[in-house]
Amino acid sequence: PHCWRSKTPVVFRAMDQWFIALDKGGDRQRALDALDDVNFIPSWGEKRIRAAVENRPDWCISRQRTWGVPIPAFYNEDGDAFIDADVIRELAKKVAVGGTNIWFEQTAAELLDGIALPEGWPTADTLKCGADTLDVWIDSGTSHRAVLQKRDNLSWPADLYLEGSDQHRGWFQSSLWTAVIADKAAPYKNLLTHGFIVKEDGTKLSKSDGAARPLPEWIQKYGADIVRLWICSQDYRGDVPVSDKIVSNVANNYRNLRNTLRFQISNLFDFDAATQAVPLDQLNAIDQWALSELAQLVRKVTEAYESYEFHRAFKDIIDPFCANILSATYHDILKDRLYTCAPNDPLRRSSQTAISIIFSVFTRLVAPLIPHTADEAWSYAKNDRDFCEEPIALSDWPYVDSAWDNTEVADDIRALRTFLSEKLNDGLEELRQKKQIGQSLDAKAIIIGSLSDPEFARLKKYESDLPELFILSQVTLIESAQPSELSVEVAHADGVRCPRSWRWVPELVETEAWGPVSQRCADVLKQISQSTH
Repeated sequence: PHCWRSKTPVVFRAMDQWFIALDKGGDRQRALDALDDVNFIPSWGEKRIRAAVENRPDWCISRQRTWGVPIPAFYNEDGDAFIDADVIRELAKKVAVGGTNIWFEQTAAELLDGIALPEGWPTADTLKCGADTLDVWIDSGTSHRAVLQKRDNLSWPADLYLEGSDQHRGWFQSSLWTAVIADKAAPYKNLLTHGFIVKEDGTKLSKSDGAARPLPEWIQKYGADIVRLWICSQDYRGDVPVSDKIVSNVANNYRNLRNTLRFQISNLFDFDAATQAVPLDQLNAIDQWALSELAQLVRKVTEAYESYEFHRAFKDIIDPFCANILSATYHDILKDRLYTCAPNDPLRRSSQTAISIIFSVFTRLVAPLIPHTADEAWSYAKNDRDFCEEPIALSDWPYVDSAWDNTEVADDIRALRTFLSEKLNDGLEELRQKKQIGQSLDAKAIIIGSLSDPEFARLKKYESDLPELFILSQVTLIESAQPSELSVEVAHADGVRCPRSWRWVPELVETEAWGPVSQRCADVLKQISQSTH
């Protein structure tokens, strides 16, 4: 056999070694029992570590190396070993002052000076220090004692241990044995196992072929948040592929997140929630629907984070919520209100109330994925600067306000969105293909039905909201005298186009400062002009 690292032949040599007897005192069974109290992520991790614990032979803890933590054993001239717990504790006090090198630099007599030797030991001047060092798995395996049990602000056992799948026979197991032997319990509450980073085709990353690139290089190219977002987007329970193509795709998701936050911040510039917020039960139906979708997202993402399933949180946040519900739908619907209504219009304030809530919650939900961007957005929202003395990491995790869950209204708006996609979008696309319209605001819809039809009755209930919800200039509902199948027609909108709102209206009115606009826009511009003088 050859060494995997140096590629040189391996020489086998039989030597005396130090072992931990794992079955002594029932430690093996105690270790297996301790695993019953551990939550494994993913669940198959338990089977792996149990098999490793059940089949492991006694643990050889000595190494013949010139570096490491020395095994504090002394030897007489005949090669007999002498080791004692009380002596080790006294030696530890000296090591705390002089470091482990004193074991190699001082004689046994110097090390044992001032330490009472147990009965039956030879005199210190006849002893010599052992040359064996501890297995490094003892070093890492006792980190739970060195860290958690030595600091008053920490608690034992650890909330979480996480490492690669090879550590069921490594750190996970060495930590378990040291804890069970010393403390009779597992040193962790949760044990998370992740796969390895591999090439896009699933093959191993290797430094020798140049495929493995240092993390700073990735961060320099994409930024820390995008690299972090890529990691969180992957299901770590298997191997994680990486390539410029994969990270670039995640960068597109990042831009969507950032643009979403920018849209929300930019439309809260004149909104003071303390004095201008609309009571939640008085919000417009579309805003109530958005908050209901937010409530669902909070529940899903919180559960995903608590289960350490970051890839699921990423998916729920990106799509459907950010890409579809916010960017492609809700934000698009709100543009007319936010940009063309009077500043204090109740409809505009309703949307700003909802945006303010969504921003506060959404920013905290994405903070574990993109902490730098979330902190930047949080700071700008608070003081219009890129620095804030109240970082988002110190804020409370969002909770679901029961007032967000108006399920009746939310279900109605969802049904109307389904109606849009199933009954209107094909007709609108046909008009675009024929170049009869350029965008949906160039169109109108005529819907004929009976109130006995639940779908038509729902449309009638929200009749005033339909042009905004469907992003059409006109929606006309015609109630038929007799029960009949729902009829839908889409066509080019009637009238002329308002250059300010882009909506088609019966006629334009002339304004002195702004030229011809719709009557609604003329009223708004007049109000704004009067408020600024």
